[in-house]
Amino acid sequence: MAKIEISGKQLVKSLLLICLIWIILTSASSLILPLVVAVIIATLLDKPTQKMRSWGFPKWLAISISMLLSIVIFTLLFWLISTQVNSMADDWPTIKEKALAKYQVFSEWMQDNFQVNPKKAFNENIDLFDQVQNLAQGFFSSISDVFSNSFIIFIYVILLLMQKKLFIGFFKKLVKHEGGATKILQGSANIISGYLFGKAKIMFFLVIIYYIGFKVGQVPFALFLALFAALFSIIPYVGNIIGGGVAVILSYLYAGGTPALIVIGVIMAAQLIENYILTPWIIGDEIDLNPFITVFGVILFSTLWGIVGAIFALPLVGVLKVIFENTKNLEAYAHLLKKQND
Repeated sequence: MAKIEISGKQLVKSLLLICLIWIILTSASSLILPLVVAVIIATLLDKPTQKMRSWGFPKWLAISISMLLSIVIFTLLFWLISTQVNSMADDWPTIKEKALAKYQVFSEWMQDNFQVNPKKAFNENIDLFDQVQNLAQGFFSSISDVFSNSFIIFIYVILLLMQKKLFIGFFKKLVKHEGGATKILQGSANIISGYLFGKAKIMFFLVIIYYIGFKVGQVPFALFLALFAALFSIIPYVGNIIGGGVAVILSYLYAGGTPALIVIGVIMAAQLIENYILTPWIIGDEIDLNPFITVFGVILFSTLWGIVGAIFALPLVGVLKVIFENTKNLEAYAHLLKKQND
């Protein structure tokens, strides 16, 4: 019977290479992460830049307008979120008072029906809560790192757009196969821009759906909760749980069970609309990754780079799939990443 052959030497080399890549990505994250973010932003801005170039705009003006528009969009989004947070902060004493009252009722109900003291259980599991808090702090610290490196990212993006031909020429010479290099570059650009622009459109629709649903249900802080839940939807699977869960908790603590149930109903309806209407219509099969790789990719990149890694996980894994598809002897890895149709 014929048997497959596995070279022990090749296996060791592969494992060592994976370990080396992991060490580089983790130890040099402060250097690599801003560059990765800059490459992704430059890829997104390349389309509007090229469009303006086709209208006769000089390169420097097209790049300047693209950069200015992106800065204006992010500034408006940041201003909108910060104003909503400030509005909630003004009502924090009321929220805290309502939360303590509901916690007291919940504690008495647990004690009467199950002979369980939630306060005691909380104290016994304080280490678990500390770990959750540390994880959340680590996620948000990655966002802070990106903002702290915003100036260098800004410079990277400008240079990448200005010297696009130089970097493309370097990659083609590096792989020594112009046709394959072109497929990799075009496929990667289509995945990054198609997926992230598509998710931005979906989040816009989700904000509208959430806001209308929350306002009809008279849920407090409807705009903030709609923005929060929609923004977190960019992280596959986990983001919907985080954003929706926080929205449910805040609505329950502030306004009671009925608004919380309304939030749950609106979020469930929005998820059905997103999964079966918006995503197939706007994004389609642009990424085309199987669910296991989707979840694993989010966990992997969030471990590396926190919430920023989780946000960019799918486009980065999608780029890897394109590279594997167009590289000899790596097609099996592309098959592993690709979603299979039963």
